[in-house]
Formats: sequence, C-alpha cells, structure tokens
Amino acid sequence: MADDWLLLSDRAPVSDLADGLVEAGMFVVELHLPLDEAAVLLDFHSSAGWPRTFTLFHDPLVGLVLVHRQGQSVARHALPGPLPQHACTGRLSLRFDAPARHWEMRMEFLGREDLPPRRASGQNPLPIRLEDMEQLNHGSARLSRHASVLWFGLTRGADLPARAPWIGQRTPVQTAQGAVLAGHLKPGDLVATADGGLLPLRRITRLDLPACGSFSPIILRAPFFGASHDMLVAADQRVALTGPEVEYLFGEEWVLVEAGALVDGHSALAEQRRAVASVLMLEFDHPALILADGCPLVAASQGRSVPMRMLEPYEVLTLMALLGRASQRRVA
Repeated sequence: MADDWLLLSDRAPVSDLADGLVEAGMFVVELHLPLDEAAVLLDFHSSAGWPRTFTLFHDPLVGLVLVHRQGQSVARHALPGPLPQHACTGRLSLRFDAPARHWEMRMEFLGREDLPPRRASGQNPLPIRLEDMEQLNHGSARLSRHASVLWFGLTRGADLPARAPWIGQRTPVQTAQGAVLAGHLKPGDLVATADGGLLPLRRITRLDLPACGSFSPIILRAPFFGASHDMLVAADQRVALTGPEVEYLFGEEWVLVEAGALVDGHSALAEQRRAVASVLMLEFDHPALILADGCPLVAASQGRSVPMRMLEPYEVLTLMALLGRASQRRVA
C-alpha cells in the first residue's frame, strides 16, 4: 500500500520513481466547504525546461477547473458548478489514464449522504510530474495555497488507500515479556489480552497512510482511557470502554467505540500535524482485545466482528455527556 500512495506535503517528501512521472493514477485534494468566492486553490507555474502549469481554481458559477500544461499540451478538467453551500469537507479526485486517454473527476461531500457526488469526464489527460507536485509544497506555490485546502496527494493506484484500524509504532503493547513498543513486535510474540490470556501474534501489517483531512488520526490522551501516555490511533480503531457509566447506560460490562467518536477536545484530539502516518495492524487467529499501555484496543482486520456491543454515534454522545466530556471536536 505504501508504494502506491505518494502523499505530498512539507512533511512528506516525494517518493522516488525512475522517470518521475505518473501516467495513470489519481490526484486528490480535500477542501473545506463552502467556497463562497472565486479563488485560486492550488497554483504552480514554471518555465524551467519548458512551460508547465498545474492550477486548480474555483468559480461560484463555473465550478472547479484544473488546468494542466506540459509544454505545448494543455489539459482542462472541469467539474460544473455551483457547488453546494453547506459546511462540510469536499474531496475532489481526478482519476487519469494518459495511455488510455481518459479522465474522470469526482467531488464527494464527506459526511453528507444527502448530497450526491458530482462527476465529470473527458479525454486526453496528461501525465503528472512528481517534480511539479513537489513544487506545490515549496516557495511561492506553497505560499499561494488557498486556506480552504486541507491536503492533497497523488497515487499511482485507482483509489486512495483504504481506511483501516491501526496503532502507532510507539504504542506500548503488553506481552509475556512485559511492555513492548508495537514497532518492535514480531509474529509469534505472546500478547496479553484484556481477559488475562496470552495469544500468539500471527501477522503484522505495516502501512504508510494519509494522516490529514478525513484521514486524520486520533490522540487518546492519558490518563482518560487507562493508558499512562498519549497514544496515536486510527479514527477507525475500536476502543473498549468499561465502568459504572457503561453498565448504567447500556447494561453491559464492556462496549466498543470508534476512536473518532471520542474526540472532545480534551481527552481525545483529532491530530492533523503530520501528512503521513507509518503505522501497524496487529492480527491474531481471531479478534482480540489487546492491552495497549493499559488501554483495551480491538486487534482485528477490517470488517471482522467482535462479540461486544458497538455503540451508535448518539449513544457515544450520551456516554460522553455522562462522563463530563461533551464533544468540542477540536484539532490538536
């Protein structure tokens, strides 16, 4: 997965490719909406070697237009407007295949099921130069980036990397040998689970994933979740909660909550100070509740069920209110 994703930002240098050219892949940018006025969102110009342009701009009536120039060749990709005037995150993706001479542009409105995606397509896209993409993060091109741009990236695959539950490499995991940083674990290590049993670790999957915008990880702050240190986890990582409040509200000893639902600006924070997260997924023969520095986390591949109640968003809000942690959704 890491080889397919080339996230470009000040904190993530461009991965090396032999020819520095992506002929088929996807360019993606996430934007804070609404966009009320005409604005240049991303803008790169260069005449070094030959004229090159990569400019994304918005017009309230025309919509979103990406102008891509390489020498005498110019490709124009347009998504007709106007865009919805709702507060949300918009994800604009341009899938392109220069050898097949086809492109498709799509705008999704994340978290707004009531707003259908917008689409446009056309012919004759140009390959994207990694050098030009990197320049969007430096000098005048970086300084001219519009404030609505949350992040952007480029992949050689047809899609973004799939979201996945993960933990950070420096997360202490309790094993038969004591606490071991997750990045130092090996298949076969005996890992302690919340019921006191030891299970052999079967597989470790190492991932380099986007860590901004809708992919932002979560910081679980100590000591609110049983850990002695702050921990970085995926927004999709399931956390097990217990205590009198859980039993009072739900009649269960344990319940599961996705980390992203715990963000309250105090005990859990959305973290957007990095561009890429180098992280781990731990897998056993069956889903397990591991002890990460005392915090019970589900270790299981995406989609595998755990015999515990998974709280709905409205139930999480009720529990957070009872715990005195009303959600403020602040960013770290």
